[in-house]
Amino acid sequence: MLASYTASSLLSEEQRAFLDEVAASFTVSDETLNTIVTRAHAELYRGLARSDGGRASELPMSPTFVRQASNLANRVSLGMAIEASGRRIRIGSVHFDASGAVKHKHTQVFSPPQSELSTAQARFFDYAAYCVREFLQQHNLEHADVCLPLGVTIGLPVHTGKGVQCSVSETAKEDSLDLCGSNVGRRLCDAMLRGHLPVHITSVTNNVVSALVAARFQDPGACVAATFNHGVNAAYFERLGNVEKLHSAEHNAASEVAVNTEIGRFGSAGNALPLTMWDRRVDRESRNPRTRALEKLVADQYLGEIVRSLITDFIDRQLLFAPNCPVQAISSAYSFHSAYMAPIIEDESADLVTVDALFAAEFGIRCSPADRLVIRSLCEIVAARAARMSGAVLAALVLKASTDNRVVNVALGGVLFDINQKLLDDTTAAMEQLLQTHPKQVQTKVVFQGRGDDLFGAAVNAAQA
Repeated sequence: MLASYTASSLLSEEQRAFLDEVAASFTVSDETLNTIVTRAHAELYRGLARSDGGRASELPMSPTFVRQASNLANRVSLGMAIEASGRRIRIGSVHFDASGAVKHKHTQVFSPPQSELSTAQARFFDYAAYCVREFLQQHNLEHADVCLPLGVTIGLPVHTGKGVQCSVSETAKEDSLDLCGSNVGRRLCDAMLRGHLPVHITSVTNNVVSALVAARFQDPGACVAATFNHGVNAAYFERLGNVEKLHSAEHNAASEVAVNTEIGRFGSAGNALPLTMWDRRVDRESRNPRTRALEKLVADQYLGEIVRSLITDFIDRQLLFAPNCPVQAISSAYSFHSAYMAPIIEDESADLVTVDALFAAEFGIRCSPADRLVIRSLCEIVAARAARMSGAVLAALVLKASTDNRVVNVALGGVLFDINQKLLDDTTAAMEQLLQTHPKQVQTKVVFQGRGDDLFGAAVNAAQA
């Protein structure tokens, strides 16, 4: 792994030696990447199998029945997206024209007061109903002749059942809203009824499934969708006949079902992923230690924290910043956001002025030229590994989805790629390189999904009800 420090004379021998040690720890060889692809591919298969008393898959591989494209002419549907933290609820409407194409869309964002997040769950669902009422009034939809279909999507791991039955199975992230065990679909239906709102909830899905629905609407050949936000997840379309745990005479084996993989959990059982001491530290101090191993290596929630952990080790070795420098702010957990990494990596100025300006503004630290180079190198090292790891897991997903296809259409999205174009480019390059050397010789067509595609997918799913 070649970082920007290798050709510089600014660094002391001690700084260079520790950077070399860090770079070696974070380097993932091609052989290791191919092993990750093989193991992830096997885990995807295991997650679809019936439980036979052997080792259960660490991936839940939750099948979600989404509706196939139907006549959407002149329809109006609603979508609701609940973020994992609960701090934002997005409501949207989609109006379709006579041909079934999108005529126009409206979106409104609501931020629940802290009191609605810290009290009983019923208060949160009542607030969600309030958001729907406000949206309907704002966009003159409250007096519709019929109840409008509403599709709900949520950024938490969920288990879907019949109809709108959907329970949150895990509180996965550091700042997640605690809805674990709650039947989101039922609670939302009750809240809408209490509010006498002219809507009926048609579905509740994980946000990556909704992103997959949006991708399929925009491109009928779309097979895989992956989102890289605070968490990491992916979904793909699978033939029902391949989902052994769903075998039933009621199901047509040739039809398709969306599978929510919860791929962020991969690597939590066993040694499927190479971890450094800094990864183990972040995991140990997280809200959910020893789980969601992949997510903690590549997600927006954790990349900045890995870099911060490295920075504090340089500080402790007296290899970074002046002796009397104020380091209290950078010493606080999760104070170095992943969003800082892109401008630091992209700083091509001779004196790395962006690095200095950012640390002065956010942490009250003035950086020497050597400090700036160390920080930039650490960001490069961590981002490069994340891209290669992400590419390997995406390659496994493409291989799983490519039963008959030689070209698999993949939709990638998420705030992590929104703020870091290089990371997106490096991730897709790693995926394509691994697929080129695989015996199946699968090719990909990658499209980038914009923000809000999960909300749009929820509305499309509702319109097809």
